[in-house]
Amino acid sequence: MAILTLTRAFTKLQEQTTIHVILPNEIPSDHKLQVLWLLHGLGDNGSGFIRKTNLEVLIKYTQLAVITPEMNRSFYMNLYKGLPYWDYLTQEVMPEMRKLLPLSSDPADNFVGGTSMGGFGALKLAFNHPGWFSTVMPMSPVVDLTELPAMMPDAQEILDGIVPEHYLETLAERASPKALRRLRYFYCIGDQDPLKATNDQFIQYMQNDLKLKIEYRTGEGGHDWLYWQRMLPEMLTWLLKVNLSDGYPLGNQ
Repeated sequence: MAILTLTRAFTKLQEQTTIHVILPNEIPSDHKLQVLWLLHGLGDNGSGFIRKTNLEVLIKYTQLAVITPEMNRSFYMNLYKGLPYWDYLTQEVMPEMRKLLPLSSDPADNFVGGTSMGGFGALKLAFNHPGWFSTVMPMSPVVDLTELPAMMPDAQEILDGIVPEHYLETLAERASPKALRRLRYFYCIGDQDPLKATNDQFIQYMQNDLKLKIEYRTGEGGHDWLYWQRMLPEMLTWLLKVNLSDGYPLGNQ
């Protein structure tokens, strides 16, 4: 595998910032790479998936690129008192990375996932732009923004003094039901996670109200990297429909 750290000036943020990339050693000349846009959580950064999990080993046999941008404490929003991180992600990171690297823009080849705040970001991306992806994989996501002030003392930099209720539900209801049902969903959270109750409610909403088919996995675990690194092999195996331990070439079945 090749691990790249790209630091450059981005117009939307008007500052130098970093994107972390994992690429296969052998890049095909006849087709572009499948892409997992992997979003980090609050208090972490894009290097967390590389430093704290065995992600590099798990995708060794794939033709999968992993892109993790630095999004700081933005909650994947344009900040009320700060920088336009949502616009940066959607209008700059994704198209610019496709210019720099041989990444497929085909929705069938694009997957989005993330942990905690990044799980929220993955759902937000999917609900805003369901035509961009084929698969959504939130891990222990924050799904109720009314919990945000208790999580982060600087929440008002994001929220403009108002804590929105049913934020993700509102986005989903604005989207095309057909487009949302076309997506595949892998969703996991630990039984000891303090966000478990709100996630159970949100899953019921997705299944009962939106009529979405969800691969919902629960079990022993908290809101931490011990749980997420244990779930990554399950997520990737489910995503690419192979047994990682057998060393089959993912993405080339």
